[in-house]
Amino acid sequence: MPGEERVDISDLNHADAAAAIAIIVPLIERGPNLAMRVIKRRPFADPNALAAAIRTEILELDDDELVALFRRHPELAPAAPDTMTAESRQEQGRLGLAAPVAEVRERLAELNTRYTRKFGFPFIIALHRHDDISSVIAEFERRLGGTMDSEMAAAREEVASVSRMRVLAAFAPVEATPA
Repeated sequence: MPGEERVDISDLNHADAAAAIAIIVPLIERGPNLAMRVIKRRPFADPNALAAAIRTEILELDDDELVALFRRHPELAPAAPDTMTAESRQEQGRLGLAAPVAEVRERLAELNTRYTRKFGFPFIIALHRHDDISSVIAEFERRLGGTMDSEMAAAREEVASVSRMRVLAAFAPVEATPA
């Protein structure tokens, strides 16, 4: 992750439980309980195996656990962006959601309110799959028309996708800088 010391997958495999959880928590939005479950699947052969273990644990959550995980995620363009994790600030910042223009902020505030009233948790979207805010808003509007079952499934997949991208970024090989 940006600004953090990189760890190797073997460091994670050999870390004590507290250190391993500390490595995994930034990969899962505020999910220490999920991280605890993931470390029980060690050792991981590579970052892909870690991402797969996170996905498996997300898939195994019951509905109550899943909703609790979803509720720990931030809204898009929240009123207080400093309350987001560094990872979410970076992901939302890429599309200008950390400080959106007034029109976008108002539209997202309205969509966030409608979505949370309907489903009981914030809208979750893997922003890495989108090139611009109009694509995000179109997906937001489309998913608002879904059912609780379809949205639980969609949000679960979005969380897994975000976690996978965070894993791959955190464990990417560090390129040597030319001398």
